[in-house]
Amino acid sequence: MSPPGDTPREGPPEVTQAFDHHGASRPRGLEFVPRSSFPEGRFGRMFRFLPPLDPPDEILVALGESMRARRLPGAPAPATRDNPDLPAGYTYLGQFVDHDITFDPGSHLDRQNDPDSLHSFRTPRFDLDSLYGSGTADSPFLYDQEDPVKLLVGRNQAPIHLPDDLPRNQQGRALIGDPRNDVHVIIAQLHLAFIRFHNAAVDHLRTRFTPPDDLLAEASRLTRWHYQWVVVHDYVRRVVGSELLDQVLVADPSTGRSSPALRFFQWKRQPFIPVEFSAAAYRFGHSQVRPGYQLNETLETLPMLPEPRVPHPLQHLGGFRPLPKNWTVQWDRFLHIGGSSPQLSAMIGTTISDPLAHLPENVDGQRRSLALLNLLRGKALGLPSGQAVAAAMGTTVPDDTLGLDGPTPLWFYLLREAEVIAGGRRLGPTAGRMVAEVLVGLLEADPSSFVRVAPAWGPELPAEQPGQFTLVDFLRFAGVAP
Repeated sequence: MSPPGDTPREGPPEVTQAFDHHGASRPRGLEFVPRSSFPEGRFGRMFRFLPPLDPPDEILVALGESMRARRLPGAPAPATRDNPDLPAGYTYLGQFVDHDITFDPGSHLDRQNDPDSLHSFRTPRFDLDSLYGSGTADSPFLYDQEDPVKLLVGRNQAPIHLPDDLPRNQQGRALIGDPRNDVHVIIAQLHLAFIRFHNAAVDHLRTRFTPPDDLLAEASRLTRWHYQWVVVHDYVRRVVGSELLDQVLVADPSTGRSSPALRFFQWKRQPFIPVEFSAAAYRFGHSQVRPGYQLNETLETLPMLPEPRVPHPLQHLGGFRPLPKNWTVQWDRFLHIGGSSPQLSAMIGTTISDPLAHLPENVDGQRRSLALLNLLRGKALGLPSGQAVAAAMGTTVPDDTLGLDGPTPLWFYLLREAEVIAGGRRLGPTAGRMVAEVLVGLLEADPSSFVRVAPAWGPELPAEQPGQFTLVDFLRFAGVAP
């Protein structure tokens, strides 16, 4: 069964592709998820024996409608929805990670010849394939011909555009491994920061007389391992809490080694992405999105996506275009840097803000809310109820405590759990465990990750606190943050 409105829509194909995993279209392998996961499948089920929840569509429509924030586009989130524990930059690191683990290098011909997409694709990992593509031989457009071990930084020529940007073709489309990382200005600038981090790693290694033949591989390793460290020890720790993460990734003080302890995320030969994670637990980020952001101190707050009332390209943060002049993201507006007061993520919960409550027509022709599309997607995938998953994990919270009345769609249940149990500042016990286990589990399954290769490894690059490495440290090393 497919959710209504999931047929292709008119509009720029890049925009439609960019909203994969954001309610508008399916990533490969999600269209058909067997009741019992195949060992080599891309998507599978964490709780494959739980029965699906099949509520009437009108119930989902009413539930989705109840999640609208009902605010004008571009208005700052009210202080009551600001999350003091999560600056807004982490919302978009989470989106970057989502794109990384669902990166799909298959050609359109592959997709036509593999309609169910259950076997012909790479194992899900967060290893920056969206940054490096298939390497210098197969993805030469990603690399700098003048210094082939470095990634290419774009140079805009027009005087109205900023000189440094993602590399783009003459029509303004980004030349990067994953077009979704150009869907809006913030994530495009984050992708550019990753390019700069790799190039800074090359310069760092040259000062240490690394052999030229080893530069690309070693710079890639440094970039990937520090990124993985940031994801686990900075991002996941913030969104699930230290106590829960330390139960999933257990440190041995005597050896310095960290060992995953997974109770629910299990696979046979290769890991898969559980649909309970992909279509429910990890979609908590949709509730964190503010209606608009101030990129830097010279710009006013702008809405995330184009609206009929603000179609002009300089009146919204939508992507797929060269970066306008003076639109560089000032990262201390998104993260705590040098005593700054950044914009904050919205609280995790059962409210979503415009423009996600009114998707643009080129994403959903009916301009429905992303909340409704998520709920319809969960039903189409046969997700179990939130209560059933919590019971299977031993994390049940009474319905009376959560203000629920009977079996509830998994995505809504997990948001409500975060709202009530954690005050919206982090995930609740059910979603938190799923998110931590899947992301740590993907690292455990990756033979090139630091968890597998060097479980006692710690960050090698300069950091504000030695032995740690945060997103702020990452951006500082990349040279894009003060």
